[in-house]
Amino acid sequence: MEWALNFKDPEVQHRHISHLFGLFPGHSLTLKKNPELCKAAENTLYKRGEDGPGWSTVWKTAVWARLQNSEHAYKMVKHLIRLVDPVDQKIGFEGGLYSNLFAAHPPFQIDANLGFPAAVSEMLVQSSMTDLYLLPALPREKWAKGCVKGLQARGGNTVNICWDRGDLQEVGLWSEEDGSCSLRRLHYRGTTVSTSLSPGIIYTFNSELRCIKSFSLSELTFPRV
Repeated sequence: MEWALNFKDPEVQHRHISHLFGLFPGHSLTLKKNPELCKAAENTLYKRGEDGPGWSTVWKTAVWARLQNSEHAYKMVKHLIRLVDPVDQKIGFEGGLYSNLFAAHPPFQIDANLGFPAAVSEMLVQSSMTDLYLLPALPREKWAKGCVKGLQARGGNTVNICWDRGDLQEVGLWSEEDGSCSLRRLHYRGTTVSTSLSPGIIYTFNSELRCIKSFSLSELTFPRV
């Protein structure tokens, strides 16, 4: 149940999902530790439906991503990317985008715009201080091929990922923080690998999460502008 006592819900498809804060952006609920509660959270999302303003849409996208449900996460992305004419927009603020890509909600809604990259990032990388989950909610058929660079993971790590035909191809991982080596677990489709990461070293992993090369950040050279 969503509430301590059961009662008739006066607005079943309400835009708020504040009771799921522990799932996203919090970490008190996880699929590994709380599978039954995560199933309840999924039921809540089905009950709430898809409609709502942009900020609600991107929050639902992120929660579906945390549940590693790529189909529904992508469905919410598509729900946000709908052209809205501000002249014809109804007072209900159903979401969508204006032609300048501002989230529709007169005059516009910046929290939806800022929340969108956060939600998409959750589809591609999820992290705790010790674990990295790669492509946990990738819509494999819709985003079959791609690369993402510079995603920031918890623990001060930067992640680059490339994939093709919906499958992981290569991962780059590094930390610029000073300190001793950190131990992290990499997860991809049921495979888990533990690895020690030294600050200032770029590590490259293949599709089997095997480290295939490493080199120092100081070896990188950047073109002059």
